[in-house]
Amino acid sequence: MNLYKIIIEREDDVYVASSIGKKVAKELGLSCSQQTKVVVSIMELTRNIVFYAGKGELYIKPLPHCIEIVAIDQGPGIKNLEEILTQSYSSKTGLGLGVTGVRRLMDEFEITSKINHGTKVRAIKWLNNGGNKY
Repeated sequence: MNLYKIIIEREDDVYVASSIGKKVAKELGLSCSQQTKVVVSIMELTRNIVFYAGKGELYIKPLPHCIEIVAIDQGPGIKNLEEILTQSYSSKTGLGLGVTGVRRLMDEFEITSKINHGTKVRAIKWLNNGGNKY
């Protein structure tokens, strides 16, 4: 199975990445609602890269029973990550729900962020899993 790497620098890249994610999710046999969750998650992650980091990469990896999404940037990092994850933070530019939205939409979610070194998010949507743990 192919690994897709998309460089994220502009708003157009957000749509390219989400289109590839939709195609891969469909080919894997994810349901329409699962495909939508993957696409929305990709859009949230890549928009965050464009807006906060300026540049990064998104990897879409189809596996036998899931699709893995990894977003990596070398931006400023997230200094208030714990507040964001507990939803006690509201950003000046939005609701601050992008990362927590991805966590809720996907079945597995990991995030690491280091100030002045960037952020990495890894999320998985399992094939035929109607629910998730968040």
